[in-house]
Amino acid sequence: MKMHAPKSSRRSPAVALALIGALLIGLLGACSGSSGDDKAADTTAKNNGGAPGQPEGCDGSVESPDTRFIVDACGRVVILRGVNVESSSKGEKQSDDHFPKSGIDGQATLARWGWNTVRFLVFWGAMEPEKDKFDEKYLDEVQKWLDWYQEHDIHVVLDMHQDLYSWSVGFDGAPDWAVDTKGVEPGKLADGMPWYLQGTDPAVQNAYQSFWNPEPGQADLKAEYMDAIAKLADRFADHPAVIGYDVMNEPAFANGDLTATLAIQGQAEKGEFKNENLTKFMQAGIDAVREHDQDAWVMIEPTSLLNAFPYPGDLIFEDLKDPRNGPPRLSYAGHLYQQQVHDGAGYPENDPYLQKWEKYRSAEVKRMDGALWIGEWGGPDQDRMDAYVSELLQMTDRLMIGWAYWSWDPGGWSPVEEDGTTTSANGKRLMRVQPRAVAGTPTNFAWDADTDSFTMDWDERTDAKGATEIAVPSALFPKGIEVILDGEKIDADWDEDTSVLTVEADRDAKSHKICIQPTGAKACS
Repeated sequence: MKMHAPKSSRRSPAVALALIGALLIGLLGACSGSSGDDKAADTTAKNNGGAPGQPEGCDGSVESPDTRFIVDACGRVVILRGVNVESSSKGEKQSDDHFPKSGIDGQATLARWGWNTVRFLVFWGAMEPEKDKFDEKYLDEVQKWLDWYQEHDIHVVLDMHQDLYSWSVGFDGAPDWAVDTKGVEPGKLADGMPWYLQGTDPAVQNAYQSFWNPEPGQADLKAEYMDAIAKLADRFADHPAVIGYDVMNEPAFANGDLTATLAIQGQAEKGEFKNENLTKFMQAGIDAVREHDQDAWVMIEPTSLLNAFPYPGDLIFEDLKDPRNGPPRLSYAGHLYQQQVHDGAGYPENDPYLQKWEKYRSAEVKRMDGALWIGEWGGPDQDRMDAYVSELLQMTDRLMIGWAYWSWDPGGWSPVEEDGTTTSANGKRLMRVQPRAVAGTPTNFAWDADTDSFTMDWDERTDAKGATEIAVPSALFPKGIEVILDGEKIDADWDEDTSVLTVEADRDAKSHKICIQPTGAKACS
């Protein structure tokens, strides 16, 4: 069944280089398959995911020291790193329950990595199965998950997810009532054909164009979609776990149908194509959130063409404005899927993908005046996957940005096996020491896998409340750790069950440096 097809079978490098195949795998992205073989909480004050025992005064009033950083309610810089939860919630039809099959109890394993974030998939069709009738029972269930994440000090980005537009034309996202195929019935792919080729189906193309570019007399479905985002923000604006909203997962075909999209590939590669329609849509998403939530970050995505091909971005970044009172809280949250790695074909030597991605996205997010965040990345175990993960994570450390791995579904790409144990491949590769919350402004940090050591420098900010927290996976340090802060060895509070190291630094100092290493090592000397 294509919904849960193995990821390794979903693209072929040869097909990807062909005209339509290459376009569609970029447009529709990796998250469309599974990574299997392939108001109970107190929400009286927004704290953006702070723990129940957070320091007094964490009321969200402290702004970020720089628009490139996301902060929690304490004003601490948070490096949002974690995982997507999860592909299994897509289901096969609108009437499914659309919650992760791993269950809430299965989320406890997140503590092995010390992660502080999940990108939680929600669906327009599940929220509003009938026009103008929102399903409060569905939203109540979403709240149960958010309550759990709050209790476990995990930030949540609510991701408005879609792939191939809707269940009724092949995949997931929009409610059946919001699908207008102009009378064309969706076809069925021949057995063995890659799932993404369903995107060429006339019914799918018509459904997308009825949404993005309606003809006179057609309904304004984009306005209906914005009502759903506004509903989501209204419902969860005060929930302590919610730190962000992703306006739309991997938007495709906003500039026109398949023919129109093929025609602008050359322009896109040269950075000459500017997607006015998608830019206006993302701005409308920002405005919809801000009707109800002034504190959360709004995640903006470019066209998903950029997932497989790291072209310059198609959004008009200078036109994206945050109407909130105070500095903008926007995040540029595109995805990162190197083509061969996605297919399981091995990571090529001297591949330029990561370098191009870093070059383009770093420049673009500055123009947008926001924070950079990778909403999805991942791949199956394969030749040189160690090198790929290492290079990608070194890049994210260098940029001091966060990410959400695709995805949590046990098996396949996941860091966990079906029995909940850590996978010997990606699960172990993803274990590393990294910042969770910095009571200051980080200036650099890095993990050295050769010596199992971590270093970080940060400048003091007295208006940031609470301690600095660092994710230190206990599985990496069976003999314990040594922590050197500002040149002196300290007894830091390390909770091995949650993999969280809490560091209380001298708030009268101008800056700090920390080094963490295995007991008895000399990496910090």
